[in-house]
Amino acid sequence: MTDSYLYNGQSPDDHVASCPDCSAAIALLDQPDTAAEPPPTLREAVLSMARRRRSPAVVGVASVAVPYAEQVALMDDLLAELSGPQWDTPIARHGTVRDLMEHLAANDATVADFMGARGKGVPGLGAAPVHRRWREQAGSLLERVSASSEVLLGVEVALAGARPARAPLRQAMVQRTFETWTHAEDIRAATDRSQAAPRDEHVHMIAEFGLALLPRAMKGPRRDVSATVVLTGPGGGTWTIPLSQTSDHVAVLISADAVAFCRLLGNRWPPDTFPYAAEGDPLLARDMIAAAATLGCD
Repeated sequence: MTDSYLYNGQSPDDHVASCPDCSAAIALLDQPDTAAEPPPTLREAVLSMARRRRSPAVVGVASVAVPYAEQVALMDDLLAELSGPQWDTPIARHGTVRDLMEHLAANDATVADFMGARGKGVPGLGAAPVHRRWREQAGSLLERVSASSEVLLGVEVALAGARPARAPLRQAMVQRTFETWTHAEDIRAATDRSQAAPRDEHVHMIAEFGLALLPRAMKGPRRDVSATVVLTGPGGGTWTIPLSQTSDHVAVLISADAVAFCRLLGNRWPPDTFPYAAEGDPLLARDMIAAAATLGCD
């Protein structure tokens, strides 16, 4: 039954006789010496394409840096596609695409300085175009993080953004992933390209990173309650967040889409129009959504 299915009811010999592709394959197996030599330039052309497309940052990167490495590679490809005029495309909050990349490189330097990997310290990069300076700094940062110890990953560093905050290096790398993706989305939107969410597990990490910062971003007096946040769709999950050290019960349950919530964290979705559902204290839910929108790096 299997043979009949594979060969459309024919015997294998009848199928080979009537199929040019299979006949050619059998002939090559019977007479391997007749196989054509590849063009002499093929090897170098393939290697050249591989070198251009391969992101050096991904090779050997520790698992804590993999999400950032992927977003760096995607941003690198995106920038390589831009025409000269597109570098001067207006970008809300930052002026132009060129200005946005200067901003991103400066925020990356918050961690790169700690790791001794800031772009200005790389020989020959002082006057390099921003694409190259940003990419070299990101690659150096990734190399140093990948070679670091578990102890170093737990050391607190300053996070980027207007709100002063510190977090372990491993969390700072999640923030670097988050901001790189957010600004790549800014560039895609400004240049009429399609949006692209991170991998599901990386969406989960970004959401978890933002939720951990949320209690400190809340305005007003601390409330002795907790909140449960259920994020649905790719990268989703459930978190219960204590809003004070003495919280004794869950006062609200908020549910929303995980990728949309990450865009809210970057202030790319206005809190007044953000779609979510809440059970329990509606005012607390509103305050949490408003606070979440302040956690970006602009």
